[in-house]
Amino acid sequence: MILDYEVEHLMHILGQAEEVHFMGDYQSFVITNLDAHTLSFSEFHKSMANITLIRLINPESQHVRNAVEEIVFNEQKSGRTSVLSPNTMKTKTALMYDAVNFFATSLHGLVATQTMGPMRIACDDIKPWVHGYSLINYMRVMEVNGLTGKMRFDAETGNRNYFKLDVVRVQESKKHRLGSWDPELNMTLTRSVSEINSEFAQSITNKTFIVVGKLVQPYLMRCNATEKGMDKDEECFEGFAYDLVEEMAKYNGFKFKFTTNQDYGIMNHKTGKWNGMIGELQSMRADLAICDLTITFDRRNAVDFTTPFMTLGISILYAKPEKKKPQLFWFLNPLSFSVWMYTATAYLGVSLFLFMLARMTPFEWELPHPVKPGDNTLENSMTLLNCLWFSIGSVLCAGCEVLPKITPNEWNDPQPWKEGNNDLETRLNVANLIWFSCGTMLQQGSDVSPQAVSTRLVAGMWWFFALIMTSSYTANLTASITSGRLDTPIKNVDDLSKDSNIEYGCYEEGSTASFFQKSNLSLYQRMWSVMEASNPTVFTKSNQEGVDRVLKGKGRYAFLMESSSIEYQTERNCNLMEIGNTLDSKGYGIAMPMNSPYRTLISESVLRLQESGFMRELKDKWWKVQGDNKCEEEDESDELGFTKIGGVFVVLVLGCLIAFMFSILEFLWNIRKVAIEEEITPKEALILEWKFAMKCDGGVKPLRRRHHIDTGTNSDTS
Repeated sequence: MILDYEVEHLMHILGQAEEVHFMGDYQSFVITNLDAHTLSFSEFHKSMANITLIRLINPESQHVRNAVEEIVFNEQKSGRTSVLSPNTMKTKTALMYDAVNFFATSLHGLVATQTMGPMRIACDDIKPWVHGYSLINYMRVMEVNGLTGKMRFDAETGNRNYFKLDVVRVQESKKHRLGSWDPELNMTLTRSVSEINSEFAQSITNKTFIVVGKLVQPYLMRCNATEKGMDKDEECFEGFAYDLVEEMAKYNGFKFKFTTNQDYGIMNHKTGKWNGMIGELQSMRADLAICDLTITFDRRNAVDFTTPFMTLGISILYAKPEKKKPQLFWFLNPLSFSVWMYTATAYLGVSLFLFMLARMTPFEWELPHPVKPGDNTLENSMTLLNCLWFSIGSVLCAGCEVLPKITPNEWNDPQPWKEGNNDLETRLNVANLIWFSCGTMLQQGSDVSPQAVSTRLVAGMWWFFALIMTSSYTANLTASITSGRLDTPIKNVDDLSKDSNIEYGCYEEGSTASFFQKSNLSLYQRMWSVMEASNPTVFTKSNQEGVDRVLKGKGRYAFLMESSSIEYQTERNCNLMEIGNTLDSKGYGIAMPMNSPYRTLISESVLRLQESGFMRELKDKWWKVQGDNKCEEEDESDELGFTKIGGVFVVLVLGCLIAFMFSILEFLWNIRKVAIEEEITPKEALILEWKFAMKCDGGVKPLRRRHHIDTGTNSDTS
């Protein structure tokens, strides 16, 4: 406020302003009367108002003091009493003194340069003084330091073209010179900004800040006064915002008192006024506002904000899907049932087709391998070590060249033909070809290698098919393992906007709603239109209402809110989760009235607390949950539990049981053949074969003929 009054009325006006509480720390007065420095502001020593004076006289200058002492001395010498002092000298007096002094100095200088004598002057004579123009021209080029500073006049117009105005601030009834202004240098500060801020910081030690906040966890909450050692009638608060203001108060030495307002504040476009916490700041009913108050363009035009004390963005709060119980045959999920059937059909079809080609082409028929004559033993390649190597080779997807033969018996006669036999035989029978296809499908060696171009071409195509299928299965299995931990219908805001089965909303009077309403992106504009058109409404009266709606919605409702609040909720409610990345980047700041004198001081305090790590510790204190109430962190590793791969073991066990059953049948069938061929009873054949099998050593088995049995019997009889 600019006050341009006679000096006699200024104190009365300021006194009336104090009576109506208009002399607070957010009121600024600029007094333009150049004699305001003569006033005593002692009656306003408790006032926090910013009173700025402009003066032409500097009472602290030695020139002014000397002039005042000379005037007082002359007055006393003449027998008159003078109360004149440097602080009470008015501008009119100083200007008159400077004018007379300037004229006298100019005249004295002119006399020194030319001869001047007294002249007779008539009262009715209009003829000018002959030395008048010389004196005026001499005055226009002179510079004299007077009580009002350096005096210099324009050579053409004769006007004074240089003067200096001091800018003085009244603080605790004392006057402090801040700087000066002159036509050449403009404004020049005689004190640094840090010095001014330091003095200002000292002046707020008796200040009690009125801090308004919103009761919202974890920023501000009511507490039990008796537990805090306070009177039971006192209002007790706790929370992130309370601790932050308390720490700043300790550092800067001020006091504070919290009040509450449950509205952030929205502007009435007709009146231009705000309600809520912003309105309280505008009306000067509060000094600070702190909570989850986002710095926005509209709010910044209404109030001042400090440096952000927390950076965040808009994100999606969604209910965690219920964990599905893993299926026993979960490993079949990467491929659909139809794909499994098509693969099995292709497996059998290729095996049969390969068998037909192998029968037709002459290159698949070859002579059997020769053996040593007179060798009456059978050889089995499936020794214990070979069996172990076969098993490990299968696990490591490596061929081991020691594989079971698909025949009724694992024992082969090393003399496969008789003398004079000219027949050709092929190993590409139906059983071996099926085994070949299975081995390639599972990336194992099959000990069956096609020889002809046609069969190799079919084999190559089957290998290519098997490679693609197994690679696709492996990739889908990996993706299924990763995505299975977060089986949600939406992954980001784009998915949310496209999913018509999920409603989404936000707090109707918050910055999130303003973000969507004023966004220029088509996606956010479309989402805002959907939210506005929804019936029933998807907007909420508070963030907590939105959280409750997400929990009750069971996946049918998503709530858009600040990521910091989402982090707080997900720490305490294990059924909630955050979806996707933040949509924007913004910050929470401490709001205060526009042009608040405390903005720099509070902002510096926020920066200091951030650099010291106090902000991080304070957030961990109020955000993180300790003890048994803490949600279990999901295992981010790729370890598989037995519940997911149990089906693989079931398949292994069933396969082993079926193989055991077939081995029993093969063993019994072989007993029957041995009994017939060697002309012994089935019981004798069973005993002989069982005894040999149970020895578990050696890979060579002798042939059993009838005469061997008879010889052994006669020897026992004799």
